[in-house]
Amino acid sequence: MQDPETIVIGAGAAGLAAARTLSDAGRTVTVLEARPRIGGRILTVHDREWPLPVELGPEFLHGEAEATREIARRAGLAVVEVPDEHVWTEDGRIRPMGEVWTQLGKALRKIDTRAADVSLETFLARHRVPGPTRALARHFVEGYYAAHVDRVSAHSLASGAEEMEEPQRQYRLADGYFGVVEWLRAGLDPERAQVRLGCIVEEVRWRRGTVEVAYRSAASPRTRRLEARRAVVTLPLGVLKAQDGEPGAVRFDPMSPVLKNALDRLEVSQVCKLVLRFREPFWDETGFFRRRASRGVGVRIDFLHDRIGDFPTWWAVRPWQAPMMTAWAGGPRADVLAELGEAALVDRALAGLGRLLDVPRPRLEDQLESWRTHDWRRDPYSRGAYSYVGVGGLPAQRALGRPAEGTLYFAGETTEPDEMGTVAGALVSGRRAARQILKTPARSR
Repeated sequence: MQDPETIVIGAGAAGLAAARTLSDAGRTVTVLEARPRIGGRILTVHDREWPLPVELGPEFLHGEAEATREIARRAGLAVVEVPDEHVWTEDGRIRPMGEVWTQLGKALRKIDTRAADVSLETFLARHRVPGPTRALARHFVEGYYAAHVDRVSAHSLASGAEEMEEPQRQYRLADGYFGVVEWLRAGLDPERAQVRLGCIVEEVRWRRGTVEVAYRSAASPRTRRLEARRAVVTLPLGVLKAQDGEPGAVRFDPMSPVLKNALDRLEVSQVCKLVLRFREPFWDETGFFRRRASRGVGVRIDFLHDRIGDFPTWWAVRPWQAPMMTAWAGGPRADVLAELGEAALVDRALAGLGRLLDVPRPRLEDQLESWRTHDWRRDPYSRGAYSYVGVGGLPAQRALGRPAEGTLYFAGETTEPDEMGTVAGALVSGRRAARQILKTPARSR
């Protein structure tokens, strides 16, 4: 294939969505991916020893997630609704949280977006938010957004507050998220588009109308170069923030002022996610929760929340009854756990789960068969889980979604204000970058 009109850096959801849109429009495109696989931070593990696919990256479709649903429909991927009852747990006692999204939305709607932006922590202190609501807001911002409350933009949280007041429905793909990116790749026109795996990008040199990408093979230190009229950069925020010499770092020559401003204003989310497989789903035993629950709590487990443990959030793989339980920590809790090895993480998880459900540690150890995790922080091609907006960062984020001199285009969940941190946001951003390119004339043949 001839040199492409467009180079896409990254074969995650955003990169493949951009490439597919360009390919469908008859444009030539080459995707460079550092990993030996597609998907980026989508990491679905299919293992015969496990009853269901294991999602070590994104797992849920939050709300409508229309971009993801559209692909699921076209690809014939089953989407199932996840029961969404949330409960507080402590020492085997379980009590309802009520409609948590509505509570959180009401608190965040008090944020005045006409005033100067501040951190959520500052907002909560200034407005004397009641203690229980303040604790709930902190718990969910650190968990759901994997953010630090002293860094996250209050304005960014307020933008989605009204939607939160409506009941939120959650879904999952029955066979895992990988089907989404596989469908995108499978539909690329082989005469116009190609995906090159194991191509580690090290430098992007550009001027108006020309891009030269320097990369090397994962198996060789020799530098190779690829030229095009434009490039779509879908690198995760953690990689974009990496300094010269750090694993995964990419140099931009020149550094786009818009990109530099965004890197100063946007923050990387850190997450620790550990999926445990037990011999049996003992939590589904008849009467297990009825014996432990106060009034208003159902007879099954959906999402458990822990105020003091290392892993503040736990969930089962609903709607199925399978012997799998996920432990989740985001933000400050994830920072603490980052220094531990896998064995220590499992130890902390079993200690927390035993305390929450009042199950003896020996029983948990006897039931535990296996576990899975992935350290996204130390992964050189992600350097973090996803992203959030720092104080004063909304204008910088919006600017990042606009082309740099009609040559550099940035995409990825980081660039999508309405669905930041989600696969749907990544898909929307990739298509947006491709549509921006399609407004420019194709190269004459």
